[in-house]
Amino acid sequence: MVADVAPFRRPQICLFGDSITQFAFQQGGWGAILASEYQRHADVLLRGYSGYNTRWALELLPYLFPADCPASQTPALVTIFLGANDANRPAPLSLQPEASSRQHVPLSEYRANLETIIRTIRQMGDGSARVLLITPPPVDHNAWHAHCVQCYGLDPNAEPNRHYTVTARYAEVVMAVAASTSTPVADVHSAFASHTDWRSLLDDGLHPSARGHAVIAEEVRETIRRHFPELTPKAPLAPSRSLGGPARLTMDFPDHKLINPTDPGATFAAWRGIIESRKY
Repeated sequence: MVADVAPFRRPQICLFGDSITQFAFQQGGWGAILASEYQRHADVLLRGYSGYNTRWALELLPYLFPADCPASQTPALVTIFLGANDANRPAPLSLQPEASSRQHVPLSEYRANLETIIRTIRQMGDGSARVLLITPPPVDHNAWHAHCVQCYGLDPNAEPNRHYTVTARYAEVVMAVAASTSTPVADVHSAFASHTDWRSLLDDGLHPSARGHAVIAEEVRETIRRHFPELTPKAPLAPSRSLGGPARLTMDFPDHKLINPTDPGATFAAWRGIIESRKY
């Protein structure tokens, strides 16, 4: 007979951002890579909103990260991956409709918005949510311009609405906000730029290719490992060893090889103590 126990819930890792996050669960996407690595360790939640900038993302905060969120529903970690759209160049742009700049957010406002998002997430629920910033990847403005000409009928002579140097300044702001708010950051922009063939990490000049998604996943994984080692997936250990070691994000419930076939209840009782005593 199974004993009465408190409701069980895995730790949650929430991915919050724009289209680069929304598409993260596609085949080979950076979110899908993380979800696979965290199987039976944590639930990876996708909260990506294509086309959103930080100004519009602020409107989502009361719904996604409410202050009165129950402690049991406070995520262990939230990644913030916004800026690719804020870096849209402002109007007027030669031969471009004004709507091509509608996503633009000035750098000073972008910084303030990021700070508000970080503060809101840290204040939700029981205040235990960790935050990880991610810098926007570089933009291949020539490839993006060609994509817009081919797919949206843009005049070939139009001025591009995105540019490498502009997005680089937004990435610098993310790094500055990370430093001023003591927030770990996965510097995807620098990781992309360090590749001599960085343009191949982008699918259309803006969104990552399969190789680009792999680079993002690696940067996020390594940042978690350095700053939040307690959230690093760990191979299951026998209960006697786990109880004596530091808290780690162990696989939920015993590995089948560790279950006592003649007395499974004893195995689960030992692991229940671990699950109930650890807070992520």
